Amino acid sequence: MAKSESKTSVVYREIWSRFAKPFTRLFIIAIFLMIIVAASSSIYPAIMQQVFNHLAGEETFIKHNFITVVPIIIILIALIKASAMYLQIITVNRFAQSIATSMQDKMMSHLLHADLGVITQHPSGVFISRIMNDVNLVKEAVIRLSNNLVRDSLTILVMIGMMFWFDFWLSMLVLAIYPIAFQPIFLIGRKQRHHAYQLQVTMEHVTSIISEIIGGSRMIKAFDLEDKQTVRASKIFDKLKIAYLSLLSGRARIDPLLEALGGIAVAGVIGVASWRISNGEMLVGDVVGFITALLMLVQPVRAIGTLNAVTQEGLSAGKRVLELISTKPNIRSSKNAVILRTNKAEIEFSNVSFSFKDKPILKDISFKINEGETVALVGESGAGKSTLINLIPRFFDINTGRILINNQDIREFNIKSLRAHIALISQDSILFDNTVMENIRFGSQNATETEIIDAAKKAAADDFICELTGGYSALVGPHGNLLSGGQRQRIAIARAILKDAPILLMDEATSSLDAQSEQKVQVGLEQSIKGRTSLIIAHRLSTIKSADRIYVLKAGKIIETGTHESLLAQAGTYSKMISLQQFS
Repeated sequence: MAKSESKTSVVYREIWSRFAKPFTRLFIIAIFLMIIVAASSSIYPAIMQQVFNHLAGEETFIKHNFITVVPIIIILIALIKASAMYLQIITVNRFAQSIATSMQDKMMSHLLHADLGVITQHPSGVFISRIMNDVNLVKEAVIRLSNNLVRDSLTILVMIGMMFWFDFWLSMLVLAIYPIAFQPIFLIGRKQRHHAYQLQVTMEHVTSIISEIIGGSRMIKAFDLEDKQTVRASKIFDKLKIAYLSLLSGRARIDPLLEALGGIAVAGVIGVASWRISNGEMLVGDVVGFITALLMLVQPVRAIGTLNAVTQEGLSAGKRVLELISTKPNIRSSKNAVILRTNKAEIEFSNVSFSFKDKPILKDISFKINEGETVALVGESGAGKSTLINLIPRFFDINTGRILINNQDIREFNIKSLRAHIALISQDSILFDNTVMENIRFGSQNATETEIIDAAKKAAADDFICELTGGYSALVGPHGNLLSGGQRQRIAIARAILKDAPILLMDEATSSLDAQSEQKVQVGLEQSIKGRTSLIIAHRLSTIKSADRIYVLKAGKIIETGTHESLLAQAGTYSKMISLQQFS
């Protein structure tokens, strides 16, 4: 138990220091407003005491114009309490939302700087769920903690003080009854953390599946999988329902427990108070004031009772958030990293081996690309071609060997400066939901409009862009879905051309293009390749016949090397690949 409490306190401290501390001023303002709310609430039982004592002919604090003064006091108190409560709710929600936004900022930043292997290891829905659902649970817990733990605790203290002011023994009776409820409530709360964790994991799974189904809608329709995917979604929704109901059942037990104890407390107070009134030990106004304070005590006590369960849910979510942002990337710049500054580059692989999840991908790869050369990689799917290209910008780090740029190990370079010298065109033409011009401008943030248009022309993209409604100002839609695959690819190529980096990496760069567009792009690429060190992967071997050198990979090893003509003369694997594509 102590260990669990220790972990809980660590989560509290981490959330406060990392996310809440910058907004301490808002929290202090909220507490001040809560004090006003609690103090104004305490006046109601005193007024009820005075009203009933006045009706019973007893002496009251207000000596004159009682009937006029009391309603005015009640209205003023109500206005003060209502105003303070409104401002407090706004302030608390602003405080909680600020924490949530800070969490989401840090989580998003962490993901953007995380190792590519970590990001690709999980479906995107997992991260979406953590950024949205988990953070929302933390936000709700912060709101409840601020409102219930502070405001309601202050109200409880004030009401207990009023009750003791009215009658000591009745107060002791109430205080003897309510603590009985809190032991089972704490036990329920601990179970709630487990149920909350299960719900969050299930929510991750649901989000991932929904994202996957929507993203694959074209393939689902093409293969008539609508019914199968509907059943799949239905099953996961059922799991979500079970997880949610398990959580809800814990919450549902708390209110009835507190309701029953509240009834016992009121019944006990009425019984004892009636006996004391009959003995002349209490006035009717005192009893009414006491019961008013007791009834006003019930709601905040109930809120505090349910708070533990909600807090456990928030802590579970908070722990998952902290776990995500606490993971340090393995691929990062060393302390003494060198800034790469060059207009020309020579790349060398020296006995490079790479494994992913203990599965060997590349085995003892050695080759050199001289400055300004164009080298091509070919081979069957799974041979390791894309992996090899991904090692140069350090998307992954090698296990053994060295990768050198200008005779210096790339691990000695600052990562940002290394990647600034590399332009990548991949088969996955990723576009953002922005204009055509801005998507090309990602290649160089300071590029002029003229430079962007020139890059588009080299990529054979200018013609179709000008035909779009809005031209270069046209929106491409989420993932560029308002454009065809070939159009998206040409914009991605224009972006890489605009970057004007000394190293050009092309991974199936023209795979989405028709023959006519490919021919146009090829002319632009050939112009851009001049003077650059280029490494190309191409499925269509017709696009690489002019390469200075071609490496044929199989099962992570280089099995053939040469120019297009010399490899054909060898009549080996490359020659067979050419004949299969009926290349002439």
